[in-house]
Amino acid sequence: TLPKPVNDRVAIKRVPSKQFIVVTFAGTNSNKNVTVHEEKLMRYVKANNLSVVGAPTYAFYNPPWTLPPMRRNEVMMEMEMEK
Repeated sequence: TLPKPVNDRVAIKRVPSKQFIVVTFAGTNSNKNVTVHEEKLMRYVKANNLSVVGAPTYAFYNPPWTLPPMRRNEVMMEMEMEK
């Protein structure tokens, strides 16, 4: 069980589970770098006949002063759940 929040502005909500397919990459989050990895992910999705939902989501985890080779970034697509 989760602890009860001590602040009234904090609420705990149940969120349905989802599955994502993700490509992780280093470097900056420039448009060019993100586009390269988004295209790589989409090629993989098509080559493996996977079903995805919606547009890609991006995650950039490091502060701007982190050296580009040490940065962790992701492009992710939500997988269509089997019924």
